[in-house]
Amino acid sequence: MSSRMRSAPAVTSARWGVVPYVTAWSSEEAPPYNVVVRGGRIGYADETQYDRDSVGVLWARMGISPRVGRPQFKNVHYLRQRLAMRKLLCQVCGTRCGDDGVWVLSAQEYENGEGPWPAPVLTAQPPLCPGCVERSARLCPHLRGGHVVLRASRFRPAAVSGMLYEPTPVGLRAVGRETVALDSPWVRWLRATQLHMRLEEYTVLEPGSSA
Repeated sequence: MSSRMRSAPAVTSARWGVVPYVTAWSSEEAPPYNVVVRGGRIGYADETQYDRDSVGVLWARMGISPRVGRPQFKNVHYLRQRLAMRKLLCQVCGTRCGDDGVWVLSAQEYENGEGPWPAPVLTAQPPLCPGCVERSARLCPHLRGGHVVLRASRFRPAAVSGMLYEPTPVGLRAVGRETVALDSPWVRWLRATQLHMRLEEYTVLEPGSSA
């Protein structure tokens, strides 16, 4: 991992306001790629060791140049989102959350879980440190319809979302964007863009609380 990637916390400026760590920048364009079938799964024709994660999932390529160009607030940087999930980094400031981290879900995302509390919840939103909870709830468009703050005691990476491909007699066909469990055989045919965490045991905190 480059030193730039390790030290790319949120940017605050009069021009853009707060730019979260996981936000993509206009300079971070996707390099050319050619998806092929190899060994019973998809891959890149010029694949390198950096194109897959530790469990073998193929990831979409994206440039790495945070703070260069304009922030793309509606777009998440694939690698920074994955790092925030795997290393429990705050999605806003990029620092390690540790035991104090919380998960802030939109009310709709929480209600669309596997059932009412305490049913597990699947989310693509990385954690937040206590200092960034209020700011995130105030600034993030997807939270403006209401949100729920959770402190999870047991959680695990459980799924990835991205472009799903299907092998056909005439070659690969892009099926569309899907979310696939990491233990599904279909994960071999997915070019991932986001990692999802399954919150299995958690406490629902009072609105506005991160204590």
